[in-house]
Amino acid sequence: MTLRVNGSCRFRFPVPDYEAAFPWLDSPPKWRLGSADAGSGVEDGAWHCPHEAYGDRDRCLFHLDPDERPPSDRANVSVRLVETVAAANEESDPVVSRRRCQFVGAKFPTLDLEQREIGGGSRETIDFRHAEFGAVVCRKTEFAQPVDFSGATFDPGAAPPADPGTDVLDPTLESVPFGIDFSRATFSDFLELKSALFRRPALFREAQFDRAVSAGHARFLDHASFLAADFDDLAMFNDALFRRDARFQAARFFDLADFKRACFGGRVNFDRVLCEGDLEVDESDFVEPPPDGPVRSTPAFRGSLSADMAVVTGRLSLNRVAVVDDVRVRDAELSRIRFESPDTGGETGYVDLSRSTVNRGTLGQPAAEGEMLYDLYRATLGDVKFSGDADELLSTRIRILRTRYDGFDFTDEDSVDLSRVDNWIHRFEVDPMALPCYCGDGPEHVGRYIIDDAVCPRHDRESDNAALQATYAYAKNGADEAGDNVSAGAFFYREMRFNRAEYFDNALRGDAESGVLGRVRNGSRWTRSWLLAASTGYGELPYRVVVTSLALIGGFGYVYWNWSGLAAEQGPVEALIFSFQSFISFVLGPPGTTTLVQEILSAVEGFVGAFLIALFVFTFTRRIHR
Repeated sequence: MTLRVNGSCRFRFPVPDYEAAFPWLDSPPKWRLGSADAGSGVEDGAWHCPHEAYGDRDRCLFHLDPDERPPSDRANVSVRLVETVAAANEESDPVVSRRRCQFVGAKFPTLDLEQREIGGGSRETIDFRHAEFGAVVCRKTEFAQPVDFSGATFDPGAAPPADPGTDVLDPTLESVPFGIDFSRATFSDFLELKSALFRRPALFREAQFDRAVSAGHARFLDHASFLAADFDDLAMFNDALFRRDARFQAARFFDLADFKRACFGGRVNFDRVLCEGDLEVDESDFVEPPPDGPVRSTPAFRGSLSADMAVVTGRLSLNRVAVVDDVRVRDAELSRIRFESPDTGGETGYVDLSRSTVNRGTLGQPAAEGEMLYDLYRATLGDVKFSGDADELLSTRIRILRTRYDGFDFTDEDSVDLSRVDNWIHRFEVDPMALPCYCGDGPEHVGRYIIDDAVCPRHDRESDNAALQATYAYAKNGADEAGDNVSAGAFFYREMRFNRAEYFDNALRGDAESGVLGRVRNGSRWTRSWLLAASTGYGELPYRVVVTSLALIGGFGYVYWNWSGLAAEQGPVEALIFSFQSFISFVLGPPGTTTLVQEILSAVEGFVGAFLIALFVFTFTRRIHR
């Protein structure tokens, strides 16, 4: 094929063996060179530069080695780039325009487009495939047409250390120098970053992406920050490598945010993210990433994931990921969450959903060894199901403390069977020292984009009597709203149990404000509560009324028969019959000679008996309706 457009630049870029050059790819990429389409620039296995040679050199300004460029023009490369793209857009022939926008394999020691506009008036792609960039200063730059950085290398120097991310990237981002700076840049059309390599920290703070971003298999070997970035279309980071911290605080995703099979070596932060589509992190790998090898989902976490105060109107999907560090999704609003078949590598994983609202979803357990702990402290659960091995006692792996419910079904046939723990939902049988501690996080929890109140799960979520009373009160209300009367009754009984325990503690210990009178008052409340529990089970256990009634009849019968102050001319059977008649207030006649004391006791028994009969009718009817 004869190239229609070819300049005097003698630069040729051989089409690489993509499987060897990019071993992390499963197959040759779609963005590769070598297309037979008009305007591809490829002939005889090499891409040909379409630009004119610079001066008496045999290469254009963009393909000259940086040391060969005249000092006077080194700073003008970025200016010439803008001018070249503008001239290409004025071409009437689309093939010519396409070729003139190609800068494959170009070298830019410094790309300085700060507060400039590049492109516009054309849909042809500004092609930087396989290019090399040193320092990038593109603050407030507007890319007015599609840009393709696929296979490009940013900062071609030595790779940074492979240590995992440890630096705290606060909202001011002053602790990390970013040599690759696209902050507040605007990408008005498609942006391609497929298999791009970023060797130094990359900053896309408050960048605006009007069309889809494709960063599949991109490699960020140092910190990457997309703080408060705006993605108005698809954001595709599938199979990407983030060796250190990846920050997306306060970013907005209008559509799908795809991080499936991505590899994270540091912390991934989605705090205060607004995602109006799905946020998918399925099969992601959070172990220490390989330096240059394939990105594969083994899968196992080494880094940590945070999505505090995130709002996801679609689905937060974390299927088939492994957790060694904690996953924090606190104070979030989630339309749906999927956390199925996690892998903890035989260890214990921890997911903190405290104070979050989850409308729907599935929270699962590892398919093999290990366990997953879910912390639902002050969370609000909708139609959420728990999956796992039904033979295991999964309820003890879920911290339910001051948890609220909005459509949650306690009787749903999932893997959590509350009947096995007699509806004691608060029994989170985990050593507190096994939980992560947030107390020493410091700057991680201050600032505009970070959650302010960490509430450490190891120290600040005590399950005292007041907290447990509220826990069962919320569960009772949730069961009532769902029409689950049986569970509501069981939760009400346990609520009153902890209410009674609170009275007991206050009666024993009290405080300076309540004084002695307050302690006596609490002691009286405890006594009344105990009597109500013992006799009726707080109106939830009719059999206790029957047992109490039989005990009362037997007790009074014994008194009638064996107490020296009463007539003793009756046998035990006669005394028991008289006690039963007194209980139901239907005495057929005194058993022989009676005394005034005996008649008074009979009246008292009749009064108490009438009360217990009415109480039995109430509790029995209540139980039937349950």
